[in-house]
Amino acid sequence: MASPRIITLSIGSQTVSAADFRADSKGRLTLRAIETRELLADPAADASRVSQAALAFSELSEALKLKNQSVHCSLPAQAIFSRLIKLTFVEPGKLKQTVEFEAQQNIPYPLSEVVWDYKNLSDNSAPEPEILLVAAKKDLLEDWTAAAKGASLITESFDLAPLPIYNAFRYNYGEPDGCSLIIDLGSRTTNLIFAEPGKFFLRVISTGGSALSAAVAKEFGENFTAAENRKRTQGFVAPGSNHADHPDPDLAKLSKVLRNTLTRLHAEVARSISFYRSQQGGAAPNKVYLCGGGANMALVSDFLVEKLGVAVETLNPLRCVKVSDGVDQSHLHRLAPLMAEHVGLALRSNLSCPIAFDLMPPSVGVAKTQKQQVLAIAFAGVAICAPLLAWGYHLSNSAALANKLIERQKPKVDKLTKLDKQIKASQSEIQSVIEKAKPLELISRDRQYWTMLVNHIHSKLPDEKVWITSFEIPPPESATKPSGGLRGKANTPATPEKKDPRERLVLKGLYLENPKGIAVVEEFGKALQNSDLYDVAPEQEWTRNNVVNPTEWAQEFAIPLYLKSAPASSVNAQP
Repeated sequence: MASPRIITLSIGSQTVSAADFRADSKGRLTLRAIETRELLADPAADASRVSQAALAFSELSEALKLKNQSVHCSLPAQAIFSRLIKLTFVEPGKLKQTVEFEAQQNIPYPLSEVVWDYKNLSDNSAPEPEILLVAAKKDLLEDWTAAAKGASLITESFDLAPLPIYNAFRYNYGEPDGCSLIIDLGSRTTNLIFAEPGKFFLRVISTGGSALSAAVAKEFGENFTAAENRKRTQGFVAPGSNHADHPDPDLAKLSKVLRNTLTRLHAEVARSISFYRSQQGGAAPNKVYLCGGGANMALVSDFLVEKLGVAVETLNPLRCVKVSDGVDQSHLHRLAPLMAEHVGLALRSNLSCPIAFDLMPPSVGVAKTQKQQVLAIAFAGVAICAPLLAWGYHLSNSAALANKLIERQKPKVDKLTKLDKQIKASQSEIQSVIEKAKPLELISRDRQYWTMLVNHIHSKLPDEKVWITSFEIPPPESATKPSGGLRGKANTPATPEKKDPRERLVLKGLYLENPKGIAVVEEFGKALQNSDLYDVAPEQEWTRNNVVNPTEWAQEFAIPLYLKSAPASSVNAQP
């Protein structure tokens, strides 16, 4: 009898891949097929990422004949919130309540908007357990579930990409001897996974292959797609100052750009190692394993050996996995650094993995419940029909037996009815407590509001030429609409009109003299649009001074923002 298929789906920022595994009676895996599809690498195409992936899912489903197959999925680290939390003393039996409280404090979204889970990384008897907390927005999971459903795929589970990689490492290499560091070089992030006996630590660095491509694009003055292609086909890391440059000047320049960017990444890796040793009580890594798309770049291993001073090798996730004869070995060799996620996901179907999460959107849970109910109703129907047939043959005896059974079950029914009333009363009390807690949740959200707002505005700032000098909320009486922004002339008197009832935040700043002139402010203002926190005022309400003055090195501007859900109190923030 053929073993059931185990289908895994790796959803990356740049690559989507699906793998087909089988498992024997002892849980050993066999890779039967692997297919990949590329997405647009440019971060500017993020808005269409799900629709691109939906088309890729359909192609993968057709290539591997996956119609109506259940799939285990992994999402990139930037799509899922994760945090390692060390709890103070927790009373036995109250871990779940304590973690839920910590989740409310740490997850940057209301719990009603996310699907979250946790894993206790410590021994169950530890008085100060270490918790790995993960969360994903419900609408994001629903989007990916819908995309998979459109390709006739049934999502069985969602996991955070670094965790299947860790499970695959443990499956292939066993318990590490000392501290091992797994570096997952992804498109948008670099995931650092520290593994040593009895310890696990995860850190996500928001620098990946896209940063390398962006640096190449800037150096060569080309678009992101061309730079990505140049990096993939010609890119290698310059070997260092003790080696001669490549005779081709373009390749020499490309290798140096990649080395400089990787040097900045190495600085983040070094800081993470220092943090792990000082704050987590871990040991220094004595072995480094590379995986992810960036692991295929030429000389990247030599660069890390030079910088970290330890042995570096490419992670082999197929070390203990049998590969079917039908798999193209040359194609598989190139994909090997990307296979760790697939192996880790496949292990969940047959083995108990060290760390695994199940982040499923509500719609999938409802569908599973309905399916179980249908099966229960079917079995109940069979159970009811069988006694009915018997009653047809033995009507008189069955009637007497039924009466005896009713009398025998009546005390149980009365007891259950009493318990039902108690449960409903408890549910009413719980609902009352939830209503009382809503103001406290609102206060907790308001406490983080201004930090989220400032961080959001900061993320929209260009790298240079423009900076913010103040955030001001003017008094209500001053909220009038100017007749026009400054473009080389003084402001005209403000024309009073019906005021917007929302809180008004004026974003003031300076911009340097530059070839684009006032356009850099307009680009910044457009970048601020489409926010969940505020609406950008119409351009006629902006203040922009474009008068060239030889005694001034920067010009002022002001952009009003109408806050959508500001806290009750107002503040003025000066740098």
